Amino acid sequence: MKRQLENVYEYIDGNTRDFVETLIRLVRQPSISAKGEGVKECAELVEKIMRETGLETKLIQPAEGNPLVYGEIKSKESDKTLMFYNHYDVQPPEPIEQWISGPFSGEIREGKIYGRGASDNKGNLVSRLKAVEALLKIFGELPVNVKFVVDGEEEIGSPHLKQIIEKHKELFAADAVIWEFGGTNRKGNPCLYLGLKGILSVELQVEGAVRDVHSANAPLVPNPAWRLAWALNLIKNEREEILIEGFYENVRPPLPEELQYVEKIPFDEEEWKEELGLKEFLLKRSGVEALKALLYQPSCTINGMISGYTGVGSKTIVPKTAMAKLDFRLVPNQTPSEIFRKLVNHLRNSGFKDIKITKYGSTEPVKTSITHKFVKTVAETAEKVYGKQAVIYPLSPGSGPMHLFKQVLGCPIVSVGCSHPESNTHAPNENLEIKSFIKGTMFIATLLWDFASSS
Repeated sequence: MKRQLENVYEYIDGNTRDFVETLIRLVRQPSISAKGEGVKECAELVEKIMRETGLETKLIQPAEGNPLVYGEIKSKESDKTLMFYNHYDVQPPEPIEQWISGPFSGEIREGKIYGRGASDNKGNLVSRLKAVEALLKIFGELPVNVKFVVDGEEEIGSPHLKQIIEKHKELFAADAVIWEFGGTNRKGNPCLYLGLKGILSVELQVEGAVRDVHSANAPLVPNPAWRLAWALNLIKNEREEILIEGFYENVRPPLPEELQYVEKIPFDEEEWKEELGLKEFLLKRSGVEALKALLYQPSCTINGMISGYTGVGSKTIVPKTAMAKLDFRLVPNQTPSEIFRKLVNHLRNSGFKDIKITKYGSTEPVKTSITHKFVKTVAETAEKVYGKQAVIYPLSPGSGPMHLFKQVLGCPIVSVGCSHPESNTHAPNENLEIKSFIKGTMFIATLLWDFASSS
């Protein structure tokens, strides 16, 4: 077996340039779901690349929204099926002026591919496809059935994915799922994530007069900006406590066996603070307690606020409107519908019935048991390929539609990938290290092999 896999590794090494060119081709195609920019074209390109790899494909178009790209290859060797979940849509690239090269240039500098989506999530998608290609080229066959589900709406909360999965439940059936993201830490250890926090994104909108008004009239004219500020002050206090009535009542604490793994997670907080330009974390959190808060504490974040005049100098007005965008990161067993209902009731009962509350994307928290045999298989494969112990996160502070696969399909799910710590995901100058991309491709090829023989 070792000799056979070495042939696969040699193929991957020998085709690095072609693999990188495929990724650059995909990065150069914009696919900003929040704006609807280039989405259809990117879906068609993903399908084309999947067909070039050897997959049978189809575009699944919901009644509304962006197409999902589905692909599969059936194995003659095994009845087992491993599914890969990825997404081809990306975050908006702003602020554009902070990019050294264009956000969709795919430029290579110092061994890294730069561009929006290079790391999140086009790099992981191409890595997995190239692992499949390598196995097909060497063996002419895959050791297990493989399915790809490539979402076009992940970055906007996957609003149509549930209806697609429920409609095509048999098509999406699998024994296990490898999720979209992951990589190595700064010491080169592969990182495995067994779950995700949930998320609820909302917008608060306050209306005042029919137009901006001279601030000399402030004693008489309601100020939406102040109104919004007072409402926000009722949602969270300076101790980071969320004040919504009943917000914490369904929070399930971490299991003892999970905390054993959390305590083993390397957490270089000083390096992280230095990178972010921080002297300390919120509430002076430190060590394992900071890590526990990151993984297991629900949060409420103001993502942005707009009101009135924000240009150079002053402009003495009472603004017409004020708006804030917030997200709530949720933990087991909270749900977005529960929290949205409690938020609405909290503001109404506090005298803020006039605030318009709009619900945007949401996903539920979910996790796979840390004792599941699939977790063991993925961890052992990662340690074999990377030569270092796998770091297992029982829960990730990030969010995504993982709960749909766990709840509807009943699959164990592990998130792994080929990213590196300085990939600048969701930020200017997003990038993917070429050597990490290639190593991640070898890892996935090996995992397909190992999964076939796992019990």
